Amino acid sequence: MASLKASSLAPNAPSPTPSNTSANGTKRKRPEGSGGVVFSQPKDTAMRNHEMTQLTYAIEHLQEKPDMWFTFKEIMDYLNINTNDGLCKRLKTYFDHNNPSSKIEYDPATKKYRYKPKYNIRNNAELRQYLQNQKSAQGLSVKDLKDGWPTVQDDLRILEQRKQILVRHNTKDMNARTVWDNDPTLMHVVDPEFKNEWHQIMIPAGQDDLRKTLLAAGLKPSSAPRVATTSKPKETKRKSARRGGKQTNTHMGGILKDFSHLRRK
Repeated sequence: MASLKASSLAPNAPSPTPSNTSANGTKRKRPEGSGGVVFSQPKDTAMRNHEMTQLTYAIEHLQEKPDMWFTFKEIMDYLNINTNDGLCKRLKTYFDHNNPSSKIEYDPATKKYRYKPKYNIRNNAELRQYLQNQKSAQGLSVKDLKDGWPTVQDDLRILEQRKQILVRHNTKDMNARTVWDNDPTLMHVVDPEFKNEWHQIMIPAGQDDLRKTLLAAGLKPSSAPRVATTSKPKETKRKSARRGGKQTNTHMGGILKDFSHLRRK
């Protein structure tokens, strides 16, 4: 078979990424007018980012004073935005939009705005009302309450002293972490004599000592190995032999003749 000549071979495929250099090594010039423009960039991106930035500043301003209501003009004055500006009109649309995830609460009666936290709780009275009205006994995270209640840690100490709430504290700073509702009428004082007897019960220090103490008292420790119990097979009842035929007219036994001796065995 004749070998292929070098001139008959197909030329090398071009590179998928065009090079900026020519074949002789000189750098190619970019066409005029390209200028590095990114054509996929929307024209209103800068305007959109500016609106979101101003909206974030407004929410942070309302969050600093979550109890206060502000007019739209007061918020625009804080942002230093003219009410005749087009940005002001676009922000008004964001403020009035009834979105559940929005962090701005709008009151149509007064036409004012304030910060909307995760829970509409801002003082002790609202907290107790919320805990008493909820259907479950689920606790509330203090971190979520602090979103709209800056002084929640100090105010919760008052309710805890009154035994009106149950509080779970952090181990490091002992601040409140979770709160539950509590009924102080259900709390009773334990007799001091019972407390003394309770604290006088000495628990063995070592695990082996505790296990021996439980076994000596006739109790089974939780660390005892499980013993596999073998279940006995169920006894099957033997079926009684079926009688040859069904007896009828038993009430006439004294009148009828007995032919049982003629039955086949």
